[in-house]
Amino acid sequence: MKPHFLVALGFAVLATPALAQIQRQDPFADADTNRDGQITLAEYQASRAARFDRLDRDRDGVIRMQDFPRIAVRGDRGADLERMISAADRNRDGALTREELLASPPVAFAMADANDDGVLTAAERDAAKARLQDMRSARR
Repeated sequence: MKPHFLVALGFAVLATPALAQIQRQDPFADADTNRDGQITLAEYQASRAARFDRLDRDRDGVIRMQDFPRIAVRGDRGADLERMISAADRNRDGALTREELLASPPVAFAMADANDDGVLTAAERDAAKARLQDMRSARR
């Protein structure tokens, strides 16, 4: 398993306004925009962009740790958020732009796409969620 899988998958799930459920969200839940039961890479990338827009609360075009003061000081969640931001922060300025996020590899998608066909089936998503759950259990 690639080491950045959890980081990428974690960033993919940052969809709740308060970020209270960082580790409990389905990273692909809102990506199937045409509701055909499959998620293409284009749908996944659009989902990532939409999540960024929801996280950019002050609409300044960047996401920083200080934008989430309650999460930033909360142990594992703060550390997870910091790793997620830094994983895609190409210029290492501590701020993640939408462009940086979208230019970063869609590692979560790639790890879930077992047959490398550019489309996630329900079975592939279920298997990826099971692997993530196993990783979470092992951390405890």
